[in-house]
Order: sequence, then C-alpha cells, then structure tokens
Amino acid sequence: MRILPRYVLKHFLPVFALATVGFLGLYLIVDFFERIDRMMEKNLPLQDIYSYFLLKIPLIVTQGIPMAAILSTIIALGILKRNRELIAMETAGVSPVHYVTPLAVTALVLSFIHFGVSEFAARPLNQRLDNIWEVKVQKKKPSAWMSLENMWYREENTIYQIRLYDAQNHVMEKASIFFLDSQFKLVKRVDARRIVWKEPLWEAEDGVIIRFEGADVIQQRFDKQQFRLNVEPKDFSSGGTFPDNLSWFDLYRYIDKIEGEGFTATPYRVDLHLRFASPLATFVLTLFGIVVALRPGLHGGIAAGVGISLAVAFSFFFISNMGTSLASAGILSPFLGVWAGNMLFCAFVAYFWTKRFA
Repeated sequence: MRILPRYVLKHFLPVFALATVGFLGLYLIVDFFERIDRMMEKNLPLQDIYSYFLLKIPLIVTQGIPMAAILSTIIALGILKRNRELIAMETAGVSPVHYVTPLAVTALVLSFIHFGVSEFAARPLNQRLDNIWEVKVQKKKPSAWMSLENMWYREENTIYQIRLYDAQNHVMEKASIFFLDSQFKLVKRVDARRIVWKEPLWEAEDGVIIRFEGADVIQQRFDKQQFRLNVEPKDFSSGGTFPDNLSWFDLYRYIDKIEGEGFTATPYRVDLHLRFASPLATFVLTLFGIVVALRPGLHGGIAAGVGISLAVAFSFFFISNMGTSLASAGILSPFLGVWAGNMLFCAFVAYFWTKRFA
C-alpha cells in the first residue's frame, strides 16, 4: 500500500504548494499597494520597507495553510474521481480509508507545522513588524512597555504604573499615578484599585490621593474621583497587546497568575484556545474536503474545487469568528466559543462519512 499513498499525495502536494505560494503572492501584492504610499510619505528607508514585507511572510503563510489544504484535497480527489481512478480502487477492494488516510495524516502534520510557524516564527516577528509600522510609520510613542507583572507609561511629567491594563474595556487595575514638577520632584500621587475611562475623563475607584507640600504629606481617601489626565486609551495601545507576543506556555502562566490575583482573563483565555484551534482548522477542513469530494454526483474540476473550497472555508471561518467574538464578549465560554467551528465541522464530517460508507 505504499504506492497508493504516494500516488494520492502526488496529486495533493503540488496543488497545496501552488495554492500556498499563490495566496502568499496575492496577499503581499495587495498589502504592498495598501501600505507603500504611507511608507513613502514617512520617508521610511528602503531597508525597513523590505524588512516589513519579508517579516510578514510567516504570518501570511499560516493564514493561507487551511485554505490551501481544503483546496488541494477537493481538487486532488476530484481529479482522481473524474479519471475513474477511485472507482478502480474500490473495484479492486481498496477501502476509501486507505486512499484518504494519507491526506488526513498530511493535514495533521501541516497543523503541527502551522502551530510551530505561528509560535516560533510569526509571533516573535510580530514585535518587529509592530515597531516598523506603529513607531516608524504611524509615529506612535514607544514609551509604553510591559513585563509579566507591571505596565509603566510616562507622559511628560506624569508616570503611570498599572498592574494590569484591560485594553478592551479601557480599565487600569491597581494603578498608581505619580505627578512630578519641572525638577522631577514628586508633588502628588494617586493610588486606586481601578481607573476607568469615561470620556473625556478617567474615573478612579477606591483610592487615595497623596500630596507632598514641603515637609507635609496630606492624604485624602475617596470612593470615586474623576481626573482629567493627558492620556487616552489609545496611548496605551502599544503596550496593551503585549500578551499576544508571548509563547503559548508563557501566556498560560500569565493567565494563571492574573486569575489567581482576582482579575478577569477572558480575552487571554480566548487567545490561548485560538493558538491550538486555528492550526487544527487545517486538519478539520481537510477532513471536510474529503467527504465533500467523495459525495456521489459531485464531479471533479479545478473551477468547481475552487468554488466549493471558498464556500466551505468562508462558512467555517464565519462560524469560528462568530464564536470567538461571543467568547470575547463573555456570552460563551472561551472553549466553546473558539472551538465551535472545529466541533461543528467535525460533526458534519462524521455524519457525511457515516451516511456515505456505513
């Protein structure tokens, strides 16, 4: 049976490579024309322009792998079906399991490759991409930085120490604000359990204001107090996405840490599940492509394969994105929301396979 897997993969792999390269090229061309004018306006050096698009390749490849996998599966099996080769195999007593298993195993390997490229290439390079686009092109201040425990931000004579910043809801958790004079001497400090953005002001809750007036230190406690600060939520954007650049294991530890301290970590849990669900989509879509291609009455062909692949992939990503949005909003659990697309399509695969071959 070694000849059979090689023969099936001989039809699958060239189409997969062509589809991946085609997706990469199309993406780069569109992205180039969308961004090049802005880059030239900011007099970005040629080296930075070249680096930006080169560094983006791993990210683009990971986005194209699932689409390329289902496209290759449907076209490869469609060609074999059109040439009556599948009928010949079944007439010779070859079970469909034998000629679809190489595709399933290859898709599973591609899922692992997808995960590896995302974690060890695309994600680390995102930081350099952000530096080129946000700092050098959009001219955002690189003054925000984060560690696993604290976020610091300086704006003129004010320094912010934020234990946890919720970028989605614009909330500073366990924040301290230090106000300095022109001599860089501390004149006032505000400590609060949380500070919430309520445009155009920030509202601090459960805190204390400490004023340093010469040798005197004056403290004033408050339940709620509004402040007009020189920062808005967008000023923290460069630091607010820091957990996105963590490895899966570091993100898991980060979530465990902040949840242990009583903070909500729903957006990070959603991201944690996405790290596995997105690569596994390659495997799930390939299985779905197999049952679609083997359905009676479905004739092979490149045009038909492309159309069906686009329709299936669009439906899959629509369901997955909808579930992810509901999970991020707290309507669904992170697990159920993120894995909804994979679970639903796996159920479809089981149903169609059982109906066709049981």
